[in-house]
Amino acid sequence: MASSSSLFKQLGLTGAGSPLSGRHLLLILLGAGFLAFTVFVVHPNEFRIQSFFAGSCGRPSAEAVAAASPGKAGSVPRATATEAAQAPAPAPDDDGDVRVLIGIQTLPAKYERRHLLRTVYSLQVREHPSLAGRVDVRFVFCNVTSPDDAVFVALEIMRYGDIIVLDCAENMDNGKTYTFFSTVARAFNATRYDYVMKADDDTYLRLPALAASLRGAAREDAYFGLQMPCDRENFYPFPPFMSGMGYALSWDLVAWVAASDLARREQDGPEDMWTGRWFNLAGKAKNRYDQAPRMYNYKGASPDSCFRHGFVPDTIAVHMLKDDARWAETLAYFNATAGLPLSGQIYHLPPPAGSRP
Repeated sequence: MASSSSLFKQLGLTGAGSPLSGRHLLLILLGAGFLAFTVFVVHPNEFRIQSFFAGSCGRPSAEAVAAASPGKAGSVPRATATEAAQAPAPAPDDDGDVRVLIGIQTLPAKYERRHLLRTVYSLQVREHPSLAGRVDVRFVFCNVTSPDDAVFVALEIMRYGDIIVLDCAENMDNGKTYTFFSTVARAFNATRYDYVMKADDDTYLRLPALAASLRGAAREDAYFGLQMPCDRENFYPFPPFMSGMGYALSWDLVAWVAASDLARREQDGPEDMWTGRWFNLAGKAKNRYDQAPRMYNYKGASPDSCFRHGFVPDTIAVHMLKDDARWAETLAYFNATAGLPLSGQIYHLPPPAGSRP
């Protein structure tokens, strides 16, 4: 008690004229000690998060918050697909993870499909925060000619910033893919992507599986996808090539396409076959990664084949999801709604049919 009294005197908080008695101050110090014990010992993780916010003007990284709150999935900040697309490039000496730009070829009027895909991929990024800024999803179409579409697309660009409008007439097999790769080579030259992927809007990509596969692939002269033909039938004079459902090129091949007279001249034809043909004729893409059976077409009632079969757990991509029913079945199988908040008050939803346990 004597030491406490001495401390109070040094602080000038006792004696004549002091508003507080020694007993009051002792109670204050005991309360402060209890608060410090609670913050630093009982709830240290919360203090670490608060310290992070206090020491930074910006938002904390997903990794920092995840480290501060291990095992608490709800505490990780959630990144949208747009945030992923706009995130700055990591430093060259970062953790070595692969950076991928995915261009989903679609049409200006397909607003509902873009809304579905934005939701699907932003939820994957939320579940796997390390994808943010490393796997960027963009929607790609040619010049917008409809005045109505121009208004709605402009709103999308302002809101999401994830659309690339190419300078070409809308088409599927008359140069759209060439224009995409050559435009990306110029517009994203400073972004340091390792791979650029062309994908269809009826393809469901599982981004963590895609990134993990590309992480182990070569970063140069590399061509990644479902190789066709995938059986003994040589059904086209320019095999092999990667299926148009979704294939990725290493950045050096994207730059080569942009500079190649061969690719510029040979644009009219099935886009996936012609891409493979460019590389075959030029002796390019020596590092080829065939992802069968992890990339495949939706089976439905069709017989199994080397490019079409039932769902498998380690899927990278499912193609030919032409309608909502197919999308719902696919998303249910892969437990896309597994993180739905449980509440008996406001969410009266049946469990997804066909979902895996």
